[in-house]
Amino acid sequence: MLRQRAAVTSQNVLTQFRARREGPEALIQDVVVENIPRLLNPAKVSLTAASLPLGAGIPDLVVVSYEPQVFALANVDLEDAEILAYLRAVGKANLNTIAERMGGSLGSLSRRLYNLVEAEAVVSLSNSFSLVPVWRKILPEIVTIEIKVANWQKAIEQAARNKIFAHMSFVALPRRVSQRVRTEPIFRTLGIGLISVADDGDAVVIRKPRRGRPAVWTYYYQLASILARNRVN
Repeated sequence: MLRQRAAVTSQNVLTQFRARREGPEALIQDVVVENIPRLLNPAKVSLTAASLPLGAGIPDLVVVSYEPQVFALANVDLEDAEILAYLRAVGKANLNTIAERMGGSLGSLSRRLYNLVEAEAVVSLSNSFSLVPVWRKILPEIVTIEIKVANWQKAIEQAARNKIFAHMSFVALPRRVSQRVRTEPIFRTLGIGLISVADDGDAVVIRKPRRGRPAVWTYYYQLASILARNRVN
C-alpha cells in the first residue's frame, strides 16, 4: 500500500484546479508529481497542474513548458484563444475573412484582434493578421498523465482524448497492473506511454509515448491563456 506522501516538492510545485479527492489514485498522483523531474525531464520553465478542465475533459495531470511571452495573455479574453488557433491553422487572414470564419461583428472582432496585437501575439501587416512566430510554439511541450488504480482501459481512453492538445500522453498505474498490461497492443497503436508506480514510492517509465502535435489548436491556446492567469511570472 502506498504511504501518504507530500503532494509537491520544492522543485515541482503542483497547481490544483479542482478540489483534491483523497484516495488511492491521489496517492499515486503524489508519487508521480514528486518524480516528474526524473520521469519527464521537463523544461526549467514549466507548470504542473492537476484536474485542469480543458475542452471536454479534465486531465489528471498536465505538465506544460512555456515561453515567457505567454504571460501577455493574462489580460486577454479566454475566448480569444479561438482567434489564435485560427491564425495558427491558416497562417494569415484579413479581418473580413476572420469574421466570416468566426462570426460576430467586425467592430468587436477588430477590437479583439488589436488587443492581441498589443499583447504582441499577433502582428498586423497590409490589412492581414498573423501570429508572431514565437506564438506558433508558445507551449513547446505539453504532457498529460492519466492515473488509475485498476481500470487501465479507462485510463487509455482518457489518455487518447488528451492527445488532441498534448504532444505526449501517459497513463500511470500501480506496478502490479502496469506489468500485466505493458504489452497490450493498444499502447503502441495509440502511442500512449506507461508509468509504473511501486508501493515504495518509486515510479518509472516502462513504455515511452509517441510524440505528436496538437490537433485542436483552440485547446492549445486556451491552455496557454489559463497558464498565463495562474502562474506568477
